[in-house]
Amino acid sequence: MRGHVLRFQSVFFALFLVLAISGCSKSTTSPGFGTISLKMTDAPGDYQEVNLAIIQVSAHLEGGGAEADSDSTSGWHVLQAEPVNVDLLTLRNGVFTTLALAEVPAGHYTQIRLKLGAGSNVIIDGVTHPLTVPSGLQSGYKLVGSFDVPAGGALNLALDFDAARSIVLTGSGTYILKPTVRVLPVSTAGSITGHVVPETASTTVYAIQAPDTIGSALTSNGDFTVSVLPAGTYSLAFHPAADYRDTTLANVTVTSGATTNVGSVSLTPQ
Repeated sequence: MRGHVLRFQSVFFALFLVLAISGCSKSTTSPGFGTISLKMTDAPGDYQEVNLAIIQVSAHLEGGGAEADSDSTSGWHVLQAEPVNVDLLTLRNGVFTTLALAEVPAGHYTQIRLKLGAGSNVIIDGVTHPLTVPSGLQSGYKLVGSFDVPAGGALNLALDFDAARSIVLTGSGTYILKPTVRVLPVSTAGSITGHVVPETASTTVYAIQAPDTIGSALTSNGDFTVSVLPAGTYSLAFHPAADYRDTTLANVTVTSGATTNVGSVSLTPQ
């Protein structure tokens, strides 16, 4: 992948935080409370499956107790306590899964923490390899951000996990998870969608703001969607399999909360 990936990588996830208010409406939440919804998608990776065993997701309320970087439970509010198993590679091209949805005290939050349990793995060429998750079992992966949960309202977050950048093969043959994640409020995140011709040419699509690659997608039957993009202007780089030339679309504009459709992009044979 060209350029540097824009990453929010704390001690995890990279899941994924820059966060904000999604909006307020009529709500059944308790007085002084709001809700946090966290949805996750994935950028392409050269694996058959990337399975994460998530045992807890929580958020840290500023002024709620212990410092966010401590291992204390004080100040942390659990968003999801039931174990969740996620195959990241089923979450491509704009497909999302709900990772957590919970009512929490309204206020300013500074971190999201995600704990992983035993059983995370990666499957390559039909072989299952254990996925080592440093710190994920103990203190969890922490995503630093600044976001507000409004009283009686909701904060909706979108998380883009980059499997290709997050899994490292060591010299000893061990696979380690070093998460690379991008997280944005749904209200401010945009996306780019389109269609590549011919559909049979497997193509990786990169959304670039020089010199950084911000997001990517892999075509499926020619279709692609690059999700969770900050508003701005991008170059869209198409890198097809052999027999076709690389192609670039310049000046593709992404706006907050909207999807930019670039239509059909025709590849040129070598």
